[in-house]
Amino acid sequence: MNSYVVTDYYPEGLESEKTVDIKMMEGGRFLIIREKKEVGGDVIEVNYAESLTELTRLQTRRMWIFCTAGLLFSAGIGIFLYYMMRRINRPVNQIAHELRTPLTGIRGYAEYLMMGKLTKEDCFFAAKQIVDSAKSLESITEKLLIMGNVREGALQIDRIDVRRLLSGLEDKYPDIETDCRINYLNGDETLVKCLLENLTANAKNAGCRVRITVDEREIRVWNDGEPMDEKLIKAVNKGQELTDRRAGKHGYGIQVCREIAAVHGWKMRYISTEKEGTTAICRFG
Repeated sequence: MNSYVVTDYYPEGLESEKTVDIKMMEGGRFLIIREKKEVGGDVIEVNYAESLTELTRLQTRRMWIFCTAGLLFSAGIGIFLYYMMRRINRPVNQIAHELRTPLTGIRGYAEYLMMGKLTKEDCFFAAKQIVDSAKSLESITEKLLIMGNVREGALQIDRIDVRRLLSGLEDKYPDIETDCRINYLNGDETLVKCLLENLTANAKNAGCRVRITVDEREIRVWNDGEPMDEKLIKAVNKGQELTDRRAGKHGYGIQVCREIAAVHGWKMRYISTEKEGTTAICRFG
């Protein structure tokens, strides 16, 4: 019986008792294949070894690339979700802040009435404060519902009688000035009414004189109050989120107005100087 050994590449000192094995040697990793077969009375032994160093390096590199890509993707998703939740929670925080004041007023004056032995004037005054706080709560709730409709895209586009809307504002604020140069405007009447009321209320809080101008291109609400801070103007015009404290006397409704304008495809911006006063501009289209 003859014995034959077939060897393609086999480092000296590399041993294995298994038919197929992976061994470490001299800092490298090798795939080993060893087999003996009897053929026609002769024994043929095959010894083969293949270095896996380059393959291991390549797989390690791919693993790090995939891990890095996965981490970057996860970080991107995390940042996106963070800002989305922040965007969702900011208006909720603003509304919660607004709710606190009228609720505190209602509770305080209700407890005052429960004390008893009050004059009719005191009772009337306390009841009036409760009614005013309840109206404030109603307004805030309506604003919250409107914001929900805006974000859900629940729009009902109609032909709006602009002069009628401005007449309603004049009834509420008898000292405002209005200049209406068009008769009708296409939009969601409830939202456009909310937009005008918020802009007017903010202007009244900021100044003494208020003028509303509506033409075929835009709505302009001007007041003669102190100019807005330059940083605040930039933040508002860039569409940044505003905290209650930062919005100040210019109102919590800025974000609501901006979202109403955006859902109609309109653009909101503010200009404010010491000489010219402050103007909120809502441009159509």
